[in-house]
Amino acid sequence: MVIRNGRMIPWTPGGMRSRAACAVMRGVLAGGVPAVACLAGPADLDAQRWKTVTATRQVTNERDLRVEVEYGAGILTVRRGARGELYNALFHFDEDWAVPRTEYSRGRLEVGLSANETGNSDFRDWPDEASLELGLAPGVPLDLELDFGAGRADLDLTGLAMRRLVVNTGASASVIRVGEVNRERMESADINVGAADLDVHGVGNLNAEQVTVKSGLGSVTLRLDGEWPRDGYLVVRMGLGALELQVPRSLGVRLRRPDSLLASIETEGLERRGKVYQSANWENAERRIEIEITAVLGSVDLEWIP
Repeated sequence: MVIRNGRMIPWTPGGMRSRAACAVMRGVLAGGVPAVACLAGPADLDAQRWKTVTATRQVTNERDLRVEVEYGAGILTVRRGARGELYNALFHFDEDWAVPRTEYSRGRLEVGLSANETGNSDFRDWPDEASLELGLAPGVPLDLELDFGAGRADLDLTGLAMRRLVVNTGASASVIRVGEVNRERMESADINVGAADLDVHGVGNLNAEQVTVKSGLGSVTLRLDGEWPRDGYLVVRMGLGALELQVPRSLGVRLRRPDSLLASIETEGLERRGKVYQSANWENAERRIEIEITAVLGSVDLEWIP
């Protein structure tokens, strides 16, 4: 099924056609015709429950777009969409568990999978094969908030014009990529991780005054590459886990660690100046970033990259 600007249009991918398994039964019908029974096997019944739905809308006169995504479990993909499309949401889901949701009104888009009347509302029990692929308009300023629970998230924010970014994830393995400078100046980007792994590429392309990353349990890798249109401020709050900072050598770095209790912090390449650690090029660097780290248990490693 395709929903285009509010209209629902049937859509059947070749791989989703049900195939009956036919078995020849012993005996004949009247007239000597062999009796043949076509029975749907378990795989065929499963395929009949899985649906693919697309919802799209064209750009009209929107000055900006606020996007809120709530997604329970499975695979979540966010990317730059086709020019001229405000959004394009492709759902693949088991209709015994969930129903897709896209609600748009006056520059506000809500997208997600909701439990149906008979399904289990606990997303941790949902099938892992469910997926949502969301494409967003590259030329429309965005307020983007993503909330997802378990599974895998691949967020390629390259080419989007983000004014605000909030990412909340529970037990998902998440990758965030920003391959070019964000077109809009952003006050803050907030990434909150529960018990999961997080890998962020292109922090310097977010064009944010402050980036805040909070992680309860897991492994976090922050690659501070990118253009850095201006100086930045990075705040990291870690519970139990490992943090790796990959820092370009051209970037001036000042590191504070106010309340790092039992965490070991590797500060190779930084000089201690009172209560802070500072790179030798701090005074002369074209771009500087201040990093504040609070970690309870685990390790914090700083790696210099070209």
